[in-house]
Amino acid sequence: MVVRSQWSGGRVTGLFWGCRRAPGCEGIRKIKSPELIRPITYDASAQAIFDWESSRDGYLSYRQVAPAPAAPAAGLRGLFGKVRSRAPEEAAEAEFGADSGSVGYFDGLVEYGFVVIENRSLPRAPALVDDLVIGPSGVFVIECKSWAGEVMTTSDSVFVDGRQRVGATDAVVHTAAVLERALEYELKPLGVQARPAILFENARNKQFEAIVGKVLVGGTRGLAKLMRGRGEPVLGPETIVRLAVAADRLLE
Repeated sequence: MVVRSQWSGGRVTGLFWGCRRAPGCEGIRKIKSPELIRPITYDASAQAIFDWESSRDGYLSYRQVAPAPAAPAAGLRGLFGKVRSRAPEEAAEAEFGADSGSVGYFDGLVEYGFVVIENRSLPRAPALVDDLVIGPSGVFVIECKSWAGEVMTTSDSVFVDGRQRVGATDAVVHTAAVLERALEYELKPLGVQARPAILFENARNKQFEAIVGKVLVGGTRGLAKLMRGRGEPVLGPETIVRLAVAADRLLE
């Protein structure tokens, strides 16, 4: 089993042991004294290590949640200190379970050593980051598009239901460039660039995946597969967590 982070109301509320073969194996065990557990590379997911380290700094990745009644102050939440959440203060205490570690569209990538940071902005720069995904195959800056319909592409254009979306990739290319400059101290020694990507949340062809210029594009299933890649890993587990923590400190 590996240590994973338990999420509730858009924030970390504890840790639990989960089967390494999830989601095929749904075995879980509560950690009764999480203050005694310090996740390390060989016994935890990269996401859990990142959540632990960022919580010590008072930073945490925000995950979109539906408004709900305020959560009780008791429980494991106090373990993680001050939380800089981007969620509304209204948050409900979810039931403990295997699904509490979900990170939305990219939850499957967590099982492959990725870290997902959601809904952030770069201070003093007109750039919003819907998702920042860091993993063995690299660093990805993702913009989510709500355009509904059949998505098609050429080498330099995006079409939705036959209509060309002019300038569809401009914003995410700019955001990736800004983030790369901000993280230059961390990225340059690794020879890694921040790759822009677009997720079409309402695409009918969910398995769709393509590359438009330098931008990865895909549906809710296709983009994650494209980001995983098939080549040799370019980032190791410790480097992934270090980059994620550095980005977490930088982003608001």
